[in-house]
Amino acid sequence: MIKFFSTYTKDIIMMDKKNKVTKITKGGPDFFMEKVLKKHNVKYSIHVDKAKIMIRVNGEEKGKLNSKLREKKIKNINSKDIVIISTVDREWILDDSFDGMAKVFLDVQGYIRSAAKDPSIYTLKFWNKIACIKGNRKEISKLPRKIVDRQKKKLLIVTKGDEGSTIYFKNKKYLFRAKKIKTQDTIGAGDTFFANLIISLLVKRNDIIQSGNFATRETEKFLVKKI
Repeated sequence: MIKFFSTYTKDIIMMDKKNKVTKITKGGPDFFMEKVLKKHNVKYSIHVDKAKIMIRVNGEEKGKLNSKLREKKIKNINSKDIVIISTVDREWILDDSFDGMAKVFLDVQGYIRSAAKDPSIYTLKFWNKIACIKGNRKEISKLPRKIVDRQKKKLLIVTKGDEGSTIYFKNKKYLFRAKKIKTQDTIGAGDTFFANLIISLLVKRNDIIQSGNFATRETEKFLVKKI
């Protein structure tokens, strides 16, 4: 069983230079990752929050949180749990009593946004015990170097848009190149990649190369549907 802590959002999207609202749609890590979990018939329990996000798409995505979310501690994680945390701010945060026995997969997007207001999040003890951290290039560059270096010895995923991704696993570096899909709207691609990688590693029990390739191909299919 996977325990999934995430956020469902209403995305208010602006895809032109005049910053006019182009569309309002469902989104957030919960929306995109849960689709993948359901597609592969994975059993999971979900703990979800709701938010509004303003997203400007002009060469790159820039999201602004339009909701005030209350911080909630993630507790009662046991050694057999597989935990996915993917937030838009600090709405789900591991309690410092976490002993590191469970496998925790963390998308750092929300924690990076939170750290811009409160850098003390980087001093919490749970960072030493995360099985996997995922973020895009910009997000990973904002993490303290000691967290990044420590995570490369375990599992660190760096997504790079249409260039694909770089995965560090047990201090080895793996590059996964992606096909260039001509779509302006890539919202949800990172969540789709992350969910597929986790499923391949844990459910299909594939190695890191097979899992990276699988997640890359599944994300390409997701983007093709957006054209």
